[in-house]
Amino acid sequence: MTTNQKHPSQWTITPEDFMTRDERKRLLKVCRERSELDQLHGRRTWIVRYMLVDLALYSGLRVAEMAALKVGDISLNGESYIIVRNGKRDKKRTVWIDRELVKHLKQFLQLKKKTFSESTEPDAPLFTGNSNGHVPPITLQKSFKRAAKEAGLPIRYSVHTARHTYATFLLNDTRNLRYVQKQLGHSSISMTAVYADILPEENGTLANKISRD
Repeated sequence: MTTNQKHPSQWTITPEDFMTRDERKRLLKVCRERSELDQLHGRRTWIVRYMLVDLALYSGLRVAEMAALKVGDISLNGESYIIVRNGKRDKKRTVWIDRELVKHLKQFLQLKKKTFSESTEPDAPLFTGNSNGHVPPITLQKSFKRAAKEAGLPIRYSVHTARHTYATFLLNDTRNLRYVQKQLGHSSISMTAVYADILPEENGTLANKISRD
């Protein structure tokens, strides 16, 4: 461990580290609307950006993991999941995905093949770069930030903010710490436990329960 690395017990997640539910909805709405407009005009920029943002918000994948995805890493028939083959420290894991993300991925792959004439063979990259190879992580990061800016969100928001958002609400909605740990690919459950604090909107309700008698 280097001197710049923090022990899991020192990590904290504050409200500025993740989006609110309303911010998440606003970001997806802007991306969806821009994507629909691009489809009408035969453009691909916001179609790809919308896929990136939805994937980031509802899978919790790191930006490098998304950049490395191949079409064959995604299972959309029957059980729906994404295989991350080279996660942090080269660890492999399975990330289960919800029905809406499955629907979006299917639509994206259809557009990728029929509209943009890009390969959807198992070895083909999910996000295709200019040379038909994988898009660099920095390009995806910039694309996400552009989407956040268009939605009027704070400039600090990034793909990693989406990962924090996913983890925070997944834990709040499932109350299953072990499941969230596996989804995120954390080596220790103590790393995942930083998301266990109650959400800000719950804090206000609980604060008003104090008795003044």
